[in-house]
Amino acid sequence: MKRILIGMLLLLGTAHAQDTVSIHHTRFTTTFDKNLHYPVLVHWIVTSNDVCKPHTPRRVERSDSYFRSDPLLADYTRLRNIYENNAGGYQRGHNMDAADNSCNLQQMKECHYFSNITPQTLELNEHTWGDLEDHTRHMVELYGTVEVWCGSFGHKDTMGPVAVPDSCWKIIRYNHTIEAYMFPNTHDVDHNHYDFYQARVSDIRTATHLKLNGI
Repeated sequence: MKRILIGMLLLLGTAHAQDTVSIHHTRFTTTFDKNLHYPVLVHWIVTSNDVCKPHTPRRVERSDSYFRSDPLLADYTRLRNIYENNAGGYQRGHNMDAADNSCNLQQMKECHYFSNITPQTLELNEHTWGDLEDHTRHMVELYGTVEVWCGSFGHKDTMGPVAVPDSCWKIIRYNHTIEAYMFPNTHDVDHNHYDFYQARVSDIRTATHLKLNGI
């Protein structure tokens, strides 16, 4: 069943003329597609020093920041009204998640740039994707460091200039272990645990046409 699903996700990755730009922020690098208006690749490293648990002195809350355009790509990331008023009810899905920046206010603000945001269904953003984020931070607790690559591909819907991707993917590496996942951006994605969507790095390379060097 998993292989059938992965095959479907690969077929959904329709070709388009890419026009991407890579932007380096304090803790993450985003490769943003200026035609699709979402990031196709975001990369960062999270360590135990980057995650502050609730009620600890260095803790920074998401409420201390807000979604905003990226000052390094302002013309393509003035998207706040688009997300707030979209008819499909798609949420602002972080690629580099906010909790990975819970010790530093500037880093928290940067991860709320729309160059780090993808339209996701509620079921993906708040459940399956969120559960994988929790798993990633648990690996940080166990091993101290996790390297993360993630992004999206395809075009299943439109929010003004913003394309809604068919699928979202993530790769994590820790303690000589690599885990890779591809998720359909659907309302029923949370019917399965995130483990159900495990894939191979080669599957993601094929679907995204990204080299993913260093993995």
